[in-house]
Amino acid sequence: MHYKSEVFKLNSLRLGLIHEDNIYGKPTIFFAIASQLEDTKAKILKYQRLIKQTHNCIAIPFDLNGGEPGDNYDIIQFYENVLEINFYVTEKLQNDHLFFRQFGAPDKNFTEYHFDHKTKFIGKYYG
Repeated sequence: MHYKSEVFKLNSLRLGLIHEDNIYGKPTIFFAIASQLEDTKAKILKYQRLIKQTHNCIAIPFDLNGGEPGDNYDIIQFYENVLEINFYVTEKLQNDHLFFRQFGAPDKNFTEYHFDHKTKFIGKYYG
C-alpha cells in the first residue's frame, strides 16, 4: 500500500500539501506527536538527526490526553520556536482522520508510521 497525499489530504502548516513527489526516494517516518507531554523536546532530536542523515520525517500533531492544546497557528508557533522543528508538520489530526483509519490510530506519543523510499507502507512502530 502506498501513501497518497491527494487521498489522505495531509497538509503541512507551512509548506503546503505533502505530496509523494517531495518524499519519494528516501524512507519516510510520519510520527504522531502530542507536544505538551513529557520528554517531547528530547525525542525530537531523533528525527532531526534522521533528517540530516537518510530520512524524511513528518510530524503529525494529535491530541492525546490534552497533550496538544491550541489551534494550528498555536501548534506551528510552538513547534518552530520552542521545539525548533524545521521539517514538515501537518495540521492537527483527529483519531478518525483517513490517514489514521488506514494505518492505525496512534496509541501513544511518538507512534511512528514507516514508509519505504517508494512510499510503500512498512508498519506502525513506537518511537
